[in-house]
Amino acid sequence: MGTATQTAANSASATAANQKLTAAQRAAYFNKATRRMWQNYQTQSAADSTSVQFNLPKSRLLGGCIVKVQGILTATHASLTAYTPQEDAPYSYISNMAMQYNAAFSPFNISGKGLKDYNQTILSTPIITSTTAGRGNAVLPLVSSVGGTANAFKFFVWLPNMLNERDPVSLILLQSDETIVNVNVTLGTMNDIAPVVGGFTFATSNVTVTLMTDTYTVPAVAAAFPDISVLKLVQERTYPVVIGENVFVLSTGRTYRKIGMILYNTATPAVRAADSVVTSNIQLISNQADIPYNIAPDQLADINAKECGGAMPNGSWYFDFSDNGVPNYGSSRDYIDTSTLTEFWLKFTSSAAGTLRVWSECTVRLTNS
Repeated sequence: MGTATQTAANSASATAANQKLTAAQRAAYFNKATRRMWQNYQTQSAADSTSVQFNLPKSRLLGGCIVKVQGILTATHASLTAYTPQEDAPYSYISNMAMQYNAAFSPFNISGKGLKDYNQTILSTPIITSTTAGRGNAVLPLVSSVGGTANAFKFFVWLPNMLNERDPVSLILLQSDETIVNVNVTLGTMNDIAPVVGGFTFATSNVTVTLMTDTYTVPAVAAAFPDISVLKLVQERTYPVVIGENVFVLSTGRTYRKIGMILYNTATPAVRAADSVVTSNIQLISNQADIPYNIAPDQLADINAKECGGAMPNGSWYFDFSDNGVPNYGSSRDYIDTSTLTEFWLKFTSSAAGTLRVWSECTVRLTNS
C-alpha cells in the first residue's frame, strides 16, 4: 500500500467489489476490518491576523481533524475586574477554517462562528458554551486588572469528513501520492474575542494551533474498502439583509444534509439579531413553485432545541435533513438534491437590516473516483 500504483489497484478492486454490496454491507465490513487512530500531528505558533497551514501526512483514510487553539489574552482596566467577551468567543477568534483537497475541493471553508454552530449539530452534546475555568470544549477566563491579567484561553473545533461514525462515507484516502490535503487556520484579532470597550486594553500572546488527525487504517480486504466517491462539503457564505423581503440564492448541483443560518444586526461589532427581527416564516424554495420547508422561526428554534438538547443562541436556526429521529444519523430520505434544480432559495422577511451567515453541509460525487 506504500505506492500510488498499489493504492490505485486497491481502490479499483474495492470499487468493483463495492458495486455488488449495499451501503450497510460496506459499512459492516469496513467497521470489522479497520482501526481508528487519533494522533496529534503538529503544533504551530500563531498570532493575530495570521494563517497557519498543516499538510496532512500520506497515511490511512482521513475521517476528520480536531483543531485546538490556545493562547493568552491579557485584559487591562483601571478599575473593572472583568471584561465582556464577544458573544461567540473564543470561537470567533477563527476568521476562517479551510481544508483543501487536491486544490480542487474545499471540504471545509467556514468561519469560527459558523463552525461553532455546525459542531453543535454533529457532536450530540449540550449547547456549546465556554467556561471560565476547568475542563470544557472552550475555556475563556474573563478577568481584568489595573496591572493586566493574563487569561489562558483554549478551545477545540471539529472538522469531521466522515458523515458520522456509523456511515463510512466521505473518507479521504491520504495514502496516495496523488492526494494532497492541507488545513489552513486563519486567526482574527484579540477584539474578535473581547470587543473594544472604553477603558479596556487587550493583548494576545503565546498563541498556538494544534492539529489532531482522526484516521482509519486501510482495510486489507477489498470488500471492506469504503466508498470514497462521495465528498462532504461544509461551507459558508454571507449575504446582506434588507428591511422587507429577502431572497438568498443558495448553490445548486449538490445534495444538502444541513443548512444553518446566523442573523446579525448592523452594530459595530455586529452581534446576533433578536429572533423577532424575522417577521415571516422561514422558507426553502425549489424552482419557485415547490416550498418543501415553510416554518415559523419559533417553531424551527423549538425543533433545534430538541435536536441539540437546549436552545440555540438568538438569531440562529438550522435545518437538519439527516435527522430521521436521531440527528445526523438518519437516512438520505430527506436530503435535498439540487443537481436538477435551476433555483434553490432561502427566504424570509426582516424588520431590520443586517447580515446573514449561511453555512451548509452537502455531499457531491467525485466523477474521477
